[in-house]
Amino acid sequence: MASLQTEVDSGALESAFWKTRSVGVEKIARIAISSSITVNVVASMGIFNAALLPPELSFVQQAVALLMWGVLIYASAFVRPRLRLQFNPDLIALLAFYTFAVISVFWSSLSAAALMKSAALAMTTFGAFCLVTRLEMDEIVKATALGLFILVAASAFCALAVPDIGIDQTWMHSGQWQGVYESKQTLGFVGAYLMLFACYLKMKGQGWPTFLVVFLLASTCVIASESRGAGAVALAACALLVTSMWSVGCMRVYAVLPFVMCILAGILFLYFYVTGYDAIHVGDATIDFTERTFIWHYAISHFDDAPLLGFGINGFWTVPSIYDYFEQNHGWVLDNYHSGYIAILMETGFLGYVLFAASVVLFSSKILDLISTRSIDRSHCALIIGFVVLSFQTNFTETTFLRSTMFTSVLLVSFFFATCRSMPQADFQSLQMDAR
Repeated sequence: MASLQTEVDSGALESAFWKTRSVGVEKIARIAISSSITVNVVASMGIFNAALLPPELSFVQQAVALLMWGVLIYASAFVRPRLRLQFNPDLIALLAFYTFAVISVFWSSLSAAALMKSAALAMTTFGAFCLVTRLEMDEIVKATALGLFILVAASAFCALAVPDIGIDQTWMHSGQWQGVYESKQTLGFVGAYLMLFACYLKMKGQGWPTFLVVFLLASTCVIASESRGAGAVALAACALLVTSMWSVGCMRVYAVLPFVMCILAGILFLYFYVTGYDAIHVGDATIDFTERTFIWHYAISHFDDAPLLGFGINGFWTVPSIYDYFEQNHGWVLDNYHSGYIAILMETGFLGYVLFAASVVLFSSKILDLISTRSIDRSHCALIIGFVVLSFQTNFTETTFLRSTMFTSVLLVSFFFATCRSMPQADFQSLQMDAR
């Protein structure tokens, strides 16, 4: 009785707390959150072309993104929670992994960049929690899609009207669209995410004219950038989204794909670690994914230097000897693993990767439970699965895991949080009765 009275009193206090905030204040706060999402997307999805933003000012993009997360976190204090999370193993594993990634800076080089990335990751992870608990899923998607549309529209304009900026003029990629970005791959994946969200909004009732304009513009940017990886994962994610709405059986299969991809990534690690090859050899064919495997092999060859805890966040490429040796051997070097899975392994070590894999296993398990008990809107579940699968596919050849400011990377964390909800006891009782 005492605990019941405490719960009632707690609910009464919470109700009184929110009554002190007027409807008008909450509405303004929600508008602020939605607007911050759109601005955040525009600012954070990739490095702008040097002709639009000089390299020495590239920090402005990160500063704007973090400012928008600050606005979102502050405004969320004035919005009543729409979703309540439960402190279950899935939430514990997710928080354990990101906490471990944040504190890994203490065994990194402790450079200013590493410290700032760690602080930014902590801030955006909390922002991801505020985002998914304060806004409805459809509101998040609409604000995100608007930001992505602005980027692809601006990119198409640059490619057609200002080709010196919008089209890659280098000998390797001559004629391919890069839009407002310095890299064609960035434009390709921005278009891929927009294609997924356009399909989702169409399924939620958006009109055909708007859908066709958005989807065709996004797909045009993907095709013109000749980013084959982005095109493939975009089509796969859209197909996954549509078939999930058709069949619950398909949704159940797709729910385990993220864990399957973690296993495949582990097999890839072992291949390079055991063989010592710098490319994938299949018969007489040699596959290097546009020389990405050179980076993968080089990183994994240093795994034994810090096997358990890794090099710490942003701690691998900041080691001068590691950076310089790669450049001397290849004539080029990128501060990028070109694989999110390898980024996790090298920066957080074996322990970090185990925590990451555990959170993915529990995510897949929770999704299956939510489907069985019908504790989540079907369209929301399909979107979460589609977005997560798209992100996990992307991370085989690009690094978006542990990106502290890129909005879609933080949105992935938000969607993981969205599954850490409680399931009504009545649903479990109904499920047990059906089983009997």
